[in-house]
Amino acid sequence: MSEIRRRSSIDPTKRKVKIESFVSFIENTEIFKLPVGVVVFRGQPVQGNLLPCIARKKSKTDTSKDEKEVLEQLRLQGASMLVDAGSTDLDILVLAQHHGLKTRLLDWTSNPLAALWFACADSKDGDVYVYALEADTLLAKDVYKQSPFDTAETRVFQPRLNSSRIVAQQGWFTLHRYSKTSQSFVALERNPKIQTHLREFCIP
Repeated sequence: MSEIRRRSSIDPTKRKVKIESFVSFIENTEIFKLPVGVVVFRGQPVQGNLLPCIARKKSKTDTSKDEKEVLEQLRLQGASMLVDAGSTDLDILVLAQHHGLKTRLLDWTSNPLAALWFACADSKDGDVYVYALEADTLLAKDVYKQSPFDTAETRVFQPRLNSSRIVAQQGWFTLHRYSKTSQSFVALERNPKIQTHLREFCIP
C-alpha cells in the first residue's frame, strides 16, 4: 500500500523534479514505461544548455561547411577505420562523436541509470541533472536516407548498433539543426516543439 501511495504522489506532468533519494529517482523514471513508448535520458553535471558540443560556445555560428569538411577528411584519412561504420554522412558523424570530435549530435541513452552515472561521474560539488525526453513524436524517419545537414527539425534517432560503446550505453542521439530563422542552434529546453516533451531531474 505504501508503494502505491508513493507512486500516486508522482506527477508525470511536472517538468522539473527535485530528487530526494535513489528510490525517488527510480520511481520518477519508471513512470514513463506505461504511457510513452520511447524515452531517452541524458545526465550532465550542469543545468540546461542542451546543445551539441559543436554549438555550445558559439550557438549562432552555422558550422555546416566545417562539419562537411571534417567528414571528408575522415573519409580520406580514416578510410581503413570506416569499413564497419557505414557510409552515410550520419554514420560518419556518429563515429566522429564516438571519438570525441565536435558534431551536431547530442548523446542520450535509453537507460536512466546510465544517465545518472554520467551526471555524477565528473561532478565535484553542487547539483547534477538528468533529463528525460519523451521521444515518440520526435523520432526521425528514414534518418540514414537523408543528409544530417538538411533536417528540417531537431530529431531523435537510434544509431546503428555497430559500436560496443553504443551497445553498452544503450545509446541514442538527438540530431540538431541550425535554424536559419533564428540564425542559431537552439537548446532543447528553449525549443518550443521539444520543451514540452522534456523533464528535468535535479539531484542535489
